[in-house]
Amino acid sequence: MYQSSRLLLERRIALLYGAESLPMAALDLVMKEMCAIRGFRRFDGSDFYMHCVDVANFLISYGITDRDAIVGALLHDMIEDVPGYTEEGLAVLFGEKPARYVSLVSKKPDCDYHDPAVLTGYLDEISADVYAAAIKTADRMHNMSTLFEAGIEKRYRKAIETETYFIPFFKQCRKRYPRYESLFQAAKTHIQPLIFEIKSHYADYCELSRLRERNEADQCADL
Repeated sequence: MYQSSRLLLERRIALLYGAESLPMAALDLVMKEMCAIRGFRRFDGSDFYMHCVDVANFLISYGITDRDAIVGALLHDMIEDVPGYTEEGLAVLFGEKPARYVSLVSKKPDCDYHDPAVLTGYLDEISADVYAAAIKTADRMHNMSTLFEAGIEKRYRKAIETETYFIPFFKQCRKRYPRYESLFQAAKTHIQPLIFEIKSHYADYCELSRLRERNEADQCADL
């Protein structure tokens, strides 16, 4: 499954931009830098770069084929997660536009994104650029679709964060960029059922935990 997604992207890149294009170079770089053998793994143990592959595939599937946007999608986690990579360095390798997209979606290490004002400001800045907004949307779509591989507490936190901040972000971008309305609408309709399911599971989990704790307390009282 994972390799078929990568092969699909390679074929798409070769067809759209050429075998020796910048998107192909970006794919090669992210496969080299963000692989499991270098410690970059998803929750299921797969190479982390497959997340970047799927984000790029999402964009192409929804009609976004701008070369720099696809490069940015492939590299969108490089600055944030791979030591040594900067906007300036990526600009030298791939050009200023994709480097800027990556910088926009990258969280800064000195910012507290649990602060609502900080997270809102982060998304507002992204929403001002159509391709950065598209990359962030595809990123959240894929993260939410694979979230069931994470622990229940993390799933719940991400679901609440997405419901509170990202659903409004998708709506804003859909109105702002009608050309790519299908992507932003798909993100909303794809993610909302996942949020509902995660919240339902979490409520069941909390109730079971409460009953277990009460049962343990009753057993201790009987001793």
